[in-house]
Amino acid sequence: MENLPDHGRTVRNGSLAMIALGVLLFVLGVVYLIPHDMGVTSVLRSRGVHTRAVVTECTGVSGPEDNPAGNSDCRVRFTASDGTSVETRLAYVTGTARVRDTVAVVYDPRHTGTAALESSIGVRDSLVRNTLDVVALIASVVMTLLGLAVHLAYRWVTRARPRPGPSGT
Repeated sequence: MENLPDHGRTVRNGSLAMIALGVLLFVLGVVYLIPHDMGVTSVLRSRGVHTRAVVTECTGVSGPEDNPAGNSDCRVRFTASDGTSVETRLAYVTGTARVRDTVAVVYDPRHTGTAALESSIGVRDSLVRNTLDVVALIASVVMTLLGLAVHLAYRWVTRARPRPGPSGT
């Protein structure tokens, strides 16, 4: 009997981990993901400057299972309207740009380090990003509620079960 696994501890720790992860994902989504995506797109649409840029570097971030071309986190170089040369990372990953490609970008003239492909700030791409953010929020809430339900159900079941007496019977 001494070598039996403690399933109660496993259930309790697993449910608490689900609750913690769900809350963490929810906070991350509300505090960072949604404001970041909406803020960058809004700024670039309202005051962005359109220019041509050369892709200087791309690092793969996902494979063909997500996008047949794969998604890449890319850096671009362009000349700002004041004549300064700027090299920065694109605000959103892309599946279309390759190193040495010339691409159309939009950058923020106040913060030239904020740039995105013109195609990335279109209505369709923004809707896709916002939909994914909302799906992530819903998943985090479901995960939190499921973890809470399992935790409470386990506590209820273990309290309703008769406990052995001091002699172990």
